[in-house]
Amino acid sequence: MAEMNLQNTQSLNIDKPVILYGISVSLIFSYILYSAIGDRHFYVFLIGIGLGLSLYQAAFGFTGGWRNFIEKRDGKSLRAQLLMFAIAVIIFSYFINTKSFFYNGTMIGAIAPVSISVVVGSFIFGYAMQLGGGCGSGTLFTAGSGNVKMIITLIFFIIGSLVGSYHFEFWSSLPSLGGISLLNIFSKTQTILIQLSILGIIYFLVSKSEFNRYNKINHRDLTYNDSSHNFLTGPWPLIWGSIALVFFNFLMLQVAGHPWSVTFAFGLWGAKVANIIGIDVASWSYWQLSYPSTALENSVLADPTTVSNIGIILGALIASALSGKIRKVATVNKKLVYAAIIGGFLMGYGARLAFGCNIGALFGGIASGSVHGWVWFLFAFIGSYYGVKSRKFFY
Repeated sequence: MAEMNLQNTQSLNIDKPVILYGISVSLIFSYILYSAIGDRHFYVFLIGIGLGLSLYQAAFGFTGGWRNFIEKRDGKSLRAQLLMFAIAVIIFSYFINTKSFFYNGTMIGAIAPVSISVVVGSFIFGYAMQLGGGCGSGTLFTAGSGNVKMIITLIFFIIGSLVGSYHFEFWSSLPSLGGISLLNIFSKTQTILIQLSILGIIYFLVSKSEFNRYNKINHRDLTYNDSSHNFLTGPWPLIWGSIALVFFNFLMLQVAGHPWSVTFAFGLWGAKVANIIGIDVASWSYWQLSYPSTALENSVLADPTTVSNIGIILGALIASALSGKIRKVATVNKKLVYAAIIGGFLMGYGARLAFGCNIGALFGGIASGSVHGWVWFLFAFIGSYYGVKSRKFFY
C-alpha cells in the first residue's frame, strides 16, 4: 500500500474541524443511501467506513510490506497478511454458499478463472503498485487521508480500469482453466487444512528468510509497535488490523453477498464519465456482461463496491484527523507524478485482467477457496520484485 510510515510518527493534535466534516458528510451520505437506495447499501457504507479506519490506523500495507521483505527481508507486514488470510480462510470456508444473516439470499465466493489473463494481469498489478505507491485499498485510504500523489494514482487507476475493460474480450479469449473452487472439490474441513498448510509453509519460509538476514526474529512484532497504541487515535499493532479487516470483510460477505472488493467501481466510474463525454461504452463486450451492464445502467450509488469505496475514503479521512496526521499540504515532484500516472494506469489495467486487486482477487479469492487467488499471489509478488527494482528511477 501507500508510502506512509504511520507507526513511527509522533501523534499530533486531533483535527476537530476535519472530523466534523467527515462525520457530517458520512451522515448525509448515509441518509441518502438509506432513503433512496436501501438499507443494505447503507450497511455496506458503514462497513466501508470501518475498513477505512482500520486500514489507516493499522497502516496495513501490501505494497510497503512486500517491498520491505524484498529489499530488507523484513517480513513483519507480510506475516500479518498471512495470518489475516488464515483467519479469513477458517471463517469464510464455513459461510460461503450458505444463507446470509442480513438478507434472503446465498453468499457467494470470489471465484475467477485460472487463466493467462490472471497471470499477466496480476504480474502487471504487482509491478505497478510498487511504482504507484499503493494497491487497491491503499490507494483509497491514502487518498482519503489527503495524500496528493495517491489522488493522482487514483485518477489514473480509474483510467487504466476503463481501458482494461475495453480490452477485456481479447484477454478473456486466451487459454483458461476456468474457475476452480477448492470448496467444490473438497469438504470445508479439507479446504481449510489445505489452505492453512500452504499459508503455514509460506509463513515459515518468510520467517526463515528474515532470521537468516538478521539472525533473530520476534513474532511479537505483530502485537505491538514502537509507539504507544491507542484504539481511537492509533497507531494500531498489525494484528489489530488483520483481525479488523477479516471482521469487516466477513460483514461485507453477509451484507453484500460477496467478499469485499475494490476495483470494479473504478472501471464503473470511468465508464460513467466516458458515457458523459460521448464514448459508447455500452457497446464494449465487458459492459454487456450481466452485472456490468446492470451497473452501467443504474445509478452509481446502486453499486455496493462504489458505496464501500466512498466509505473507505471517509473512514480514512476521519482516522487521519483523529491521529492528527491528515496531509493538508503536500509537494509532489515530477518523478513522483510520473510514477503515480504509470503505476495508477497499470494497476487499473492489471486489476481488470486479473479479476481484481489485492483485495478482491487475493484476499477475497484465498478466503473463498479460489485457486485464482493463489495464482494472483504468486505472479503479483514476482511483479512486485521487478517493480521494486524499477522504483530507483522515480524515488
